[in-house]
Amino acid sequence: MDLRQLRYFAAVARHGSISVAAQAVHIAQPALTRQMQALEDELGTLLFERSTRGVTLTDAGRQLLADADRLLEDAAAAALRAQRAGRGDIGHLSIALPVMQSLAPAIAQVLKRYRQEVPGVGITLHHLLSEVQLREIADGRLDAGFTLFRPQGDPSFDGVPVFSERMLLAYPAEWKWPRGRRPKVLKDLQELDFVWLPRTAAPEWHDRLIHCFFDAGFVPRTTVQGVDATSMLTLVAAGMGCTVVPEGARRSAPDTVAFMTLSDLSLRQDWELVWCRDRCSSVLQRFIGVVSLAKLRP
Repeated sequence: MDLRQLRYFAAVARHGSISVAAQAVHIAQPALTRQMQALEDELGTLLFERSTRGVTLTDAGRQLLADADRLLEDAAAAALRAQRAGRGDIGHLSIALPVMQSLAPAIAQVLKRYRQEVPGVGITLHHLLSEVQLREIADGRLDAGFTLFRPQGDPSFDGVPVFSERMLLAYPAEWKWPRGRRPKVLKDLQELDFVWLPRTAAPEWHDRLIHCFFDAGFVPRTTVQGVDATSMLTLVAAGMGCTVVPEGARRSAPDTVAFMTLSDLSLRQDWELVWCRDRCSSVLQRFIGVVSLAKLRP
């Protein structure tokens, strides 16, 4: 017994006539008659009472019709779910967000648009550092993540650009600059207290900052350390030094923190949506498409 036989059987049962059912399901009447006989032989019981006026269901036939309706509905629903899954319309995504709260509004734009386009997909969000995100993606515990960097020489990862931020100097608004000269380049900060980021907090980003500073001939005079932009801005607000942060961080900065650009602070934070190249499901492909079309401003 297969789904095709059940469809034929349901058509005969509803029309009460093999000849009428044969026309409805587009099959020759003798072939439909053979299908019904084969079904009865397989089940070992009569499904129809036959007469010159047509066919009526036996008790076994009525029970099979009830079960057949349910099975055919389930099969149709399963086919529809498979089609929707193939289009990325249903399923679940596990996505990582940066720990930087200043980026949340920009990413919320993407999530809102995605939910509008694909309401059938569930989403779980995690706040993780970029290094942790990459490990989780590689291990299959995350589908993708909004991360600050990925190993460019590692072919197992793929990504699309999301947004790019310039870096700004953040300093206590009450500061009086030495000799009244506002800094113009990084080297002008040489004699000032600097709020720094420990390498353990973000090794690759820390190293990129060091290279930028080295190229500018600047060695930061570290007084205190923070673990992220928020904690470093808190220390700046307390008057403990200056630091460099992405431009988006100024939205959540205390009023006692001021910002400026420096001509040689050319390093930017280039954010990507990153995923594992060999684990890109239909659901994830749909999400990547939405992210790729979004025009985000952090």
